[in-house]
Amino acid sequence: MPEKSVCFCAYPSAFIYNPADLSDEKNRAKHLFWGDTVVREGGPQNGWVRVSSRDVSGWMRESDVQSDPLLDIIFLDVGQGDSCLVVTPADEKIIVDAGKEDNLLRYLRWRYKNYETAEMRAMGGRIKALVISHPDDDHYGGLRGILDDPKFGSLIDFEAVYHNGLFPRAGSGLDSLGARTKVGTIGYLEEPIVTQADLDDFFAHAAGWQSLEYPSLVHRLRMKNPATTVRMIHHGAPGIANLTAVPGLSVTVLGPVLEPGGSRGRLRTFSGSVPMTKNGHSVVLRIHYGSVSILLGGDLNIPSEKFLLDFYKDKPGIFRSDVLKAYHHGSGDFAEEFIEAVCPYVSIISSGDNESYSHPRADTMGFLGKAGRGRRPLIFSTELARSSRDIVKNPFVLKKEFADLKATLHRTDVGARERDKAETRLAELENKLINRSVSVYGAINLRTDGRNLLMCQKKEAPNRQREEWDIYLLEPDATTGGLRFIPRN
Repeated sequence: MPEKSVCFCAYPSAFIYNPADLSDEKNRAKHLFWGDTVVREGGPQNGWVRVSSRDVSGWMRESDVQSDPLLDIIFLDVGQGDSCLVVTPADEKIIVDAGKEDNLLRYLRWRYKNYETAEMRAMGGRIKALVISHPDDDHYGGLRGILDDPKFGSLIDFEAVYHNGLFPRAGSGLDSLGARTKVGTIGYLEEPIVTQADLDDFFAHAAGWQSLEYPSLVHRLRMKNPATTVRMIHHGAPGIANLTAVPGLSVTVLGPVLEPGGSRGRLRTFSGSVPMTKNGHSVVLRIHYGSVSILLGGDLNIPSEKFLLDFYKDKPGIFRSDVLKAYHHGSGDFAEEFIEAVCPYVSIISSGDNESYSHPRADTMGFLGKAGRGRRPLIFSTELARSSRDIVKNPFVLKKEFADLKATLHRTDVGARERDKAETRLAELENKLINRSVSVYGAINLRTDGRNLLMCQKKEAPNRQREEWDIYLLEPDATTGGLRFIPRN
C-alpha cells in the first residue's frame, strides 16, 4: 500500500485531474481552493501525485499541493441568524454561534462524514470551544439539532462553552435578566452569570428558567458532560482556554465589558430594553493571524458600539480589522463611526429569507462599501450567495416529507415493501438535506496563512473551465502596508 499523508491545496486553487492530463479540461474531476484537505498517496510521478479529496480520487500537479495548514473560517448560511466554524492551523475547532435551525448540524455531518473519518475518530468528536455570542434564538437554537440527534449528538463534545453572562429567568422587562441598580443615569444588571459556580447557583435557585429554552439548552450542555467548562467570556478575563499555540495566532476578547461593582461585576443596560441589552453585550472576538485580522461580534447595536468606542478610546486602532462579520444580519442599527473604526477590506453579512426586517439593509451595504478599505471593498452575503437549484427551492417541503417518512417507519402496520421504499427515499432526502447548506447554499469561506487572504463562495454552476468556486484574493501591498485586492476574470 502506498504511504498516505494529509496535505492541502496550494494557493490559490487547483484541480484534481483524472487521468493526469492538463491538455483536456474534461479531465478536471474536482475544483479545490487554497487549504482544502488532500490525502496524498505515495511519491511524485513525473511531476504528478496521486490524491483523493472527499469522494474524488485522481491526480494533482505536485506544485499544487502544500504541507502547511491555514486558518480556516466558514461563515455558514443558517438563514436569519449567525454561525461560523473556525478551524485553527492546529486543526482545533471553535464554533461561534449555532444559528436557529439544523444548518450547523448538517454542515458538521457533511464536513466530517458523521465523525466517521479517522481524523474525527482520533479526536473523539471534540470541539475546542462553543461561543454563544448572546441569548437570541437565531444564535443558539441550532444546538437543539446537535443535542437531539441520536447519533451525531452522542459523538460531538465541547471542551468549553462560553457565553455573555446573561441568562433569562422569570420576570418581565429587564427584571428577567436579574437584579438591577442605577448609578447616576446609567442602569446596571447586578447578577451576571460569570463563573461556573454562578451558573450552577442559577440553575439551583433562579425562578422560571426551566420553561425558557436558552438556559434549558445550556443546562443540557452542562449535564451532558460535567467536565465541560461553562463560563462567561468578557474583556479583561481569560479568553478561549487551552488553544494549541500557533505562531502569530491570537484570539482577543473585546466585549462584553464587565464593569466594576457588586460581587461579580456588572453589565450596563442599553436603552432600558431587554433586546438592546442582550444584543449590546454580544461577545466580540478579534482573531489575529500574522498580519490578518477578523472581527466577530454577534448583534451589536448603536448604543453598545458607542460604548465600546468610548471604553477603548485610549487604544486607537483596536477595532481595525481586515474582515468584519457585519453585526445583526445587515441591520441599519449600527454606529457609522464604529464601522469607520473597523474599516474592513471584507464585510460578511449573515441573513435569511421570510423575515420582516429587509436584511441586509440597502443603506447598510452601501455604508459598508463606503467605509471599507481599498479600491474595491468586498461585501459578501450568505443570503445573496445562495444558489437557487431545484433541491433548495423549497427545503420546507423536503423537511416535511422527511418527517412523514420517519413517521412511516415508526408505524407497526407498514409492510416490508413499503418500508424498503420509505428507507430508500429517506436516504435520498437525507443526502439532499445535508448537502443543501454546504454544496449549493451560500456559505462564505475565508482562508489565510497570515499573509495572503482568500475569500470564496460556491458558484451556482461550474463554468466552462469547470471552476466551481468564485474566488477573491487579497495580497500584501508593500506601498500601504495593508492588503491589495487582486482582480480576476
